[in-house]
Amino acid sequence: MKPPALHKNRAFLLVWISGLTIMLGFSMFFLSISWFIVDELQDPAVLGIVMMSVSIPRVIMMIYGGILADKIRKSNIMFVTNFLQVCVMAAMIVLYMNDWLTVTALVVIALVFGFLDAFFFPAVSSMIPIIVRDEELQRANSLFQGSTEMMFIIGPIIAGLLLTVGDFTLTFSGAAILIAISTILVFPPFIGDPHPEKRTDGQTALSDLVEGLRYVKGSELHRTGTLTIVVLNLFMIGPIIISFPIIVSALGGTPFELSLLEGGLAAGTFTASVVLVIWNLKRKRGRLVFLSLALTFLLFLLFSRSEAMPMLVGLTAAAGFAAMFVYLPVVTMVQEQTEKAKLGRVMSIITLAASGFEPIAFGLITMLVAAELPITTVLTAAASAGFILSLMLIWLSPGFRQRD
Repeated sequence: MKPPALHKNRAFLLVWISGLTIMLGFSMFFLSISWFIVDELQDPAVLGIVMMSVSIPRVIMMIYGGILADKIRKSNIMFVTNFLQVCVMAAMIVLYMNDWLTVTALVVIALVFGFLDAFFFPAVSSMIPIIVRDEELQRANSLFQGSTEMMFIIGPIIAGLLLTVGDFTLTFSGAAILIAISTILVFPPFIGDPHPEKRTDGQTALSDLVEGLRYVKGSELHRTGTLTIVVLNLFMIGPIIISFPIIVSALGGTPFELSLLEGGLAAGTFTASVVLVIWNLKRKRGRLVFLSLALTFLLFLLFSRSEAMPMLVGLTAAAGFAAMFVYLPVVTMVQEQTEKAKLGRVMSIITLAASGFEPIAFGLITMLVAAELPITTVLTAAASAGFILSLMLIWLSPGFRQRD
């Protein structure tokens, strides 16, 4: 049966609102953790370790998360992972209130969060093409991604204000409550998403993984789209995220100024998503992706050479805007051209490309800063490398350039 229109689609609306609440909670949580490390522990190198601890288990388990999403009801995966994250948040609040929130505890918490993310995001990204109409897929992706990015504007601002007037208990507790609300919204009977068809081929997880990788490798669209997202995240998204607290600390800033930088990035991505909701792009998407990729790195290069906070916030927003014109069209093009039975595995590979390479960026940036290289020099090198790789992708992928 054909799904109802987007504004009447109960399953999509619940998943969407769940995404809003959990991203709001995550954004408050991550800003609080970043500032706790930089301001209270006063050790920026620990920030890179914690960020890597989030990302490494995500990298290791992401593909298996996609395999699981092709075998198990997706709302079940989302509900269980959200519930476990609430438990982790509650434990962290207890640790903080008793002065037990050490670097070791933060690393363990980060590892658990990364592990759970590896199952949650392939499930939600492969669910959307199943519960919405094909002709509304671009709008559904843009609406979901854009509005959840909006939470990364609101969340850091709320967290920054709460940290200005109170302590970390306020932000940690608020984040836990929001994740709990998200858990309730994706309760499987509320969503009513279909159970995957039972498979009788007897394939193991490893053979499923090999099949998914071959599927991506065998398609120029899937292969080039994945490489494009890897370059974007490895050389721009990862470095810019890890640089925010380091830059603010070096400039003698406050948690509120950190929230402005993070909010600027989210504002840019949100605005781009709104544009893509209104402009249901269907033609010359490959060319647009490549042009946006090159523009993103040029804006990031300007960011790396700036020191004034208003200029940094503006360039962050502009780079985030351009980056979404890379990410969202690629995701939609891949979803449109992927067999439904393989969506979980393919979207886990795309999600891995979008976030799994961040620990490499986090680790490299942290090590270079610890070696007393100026953060501006490090970011300039990342932006330059990303721009050169973008030009190489454009040159080597003529078929993708012509894609609608």
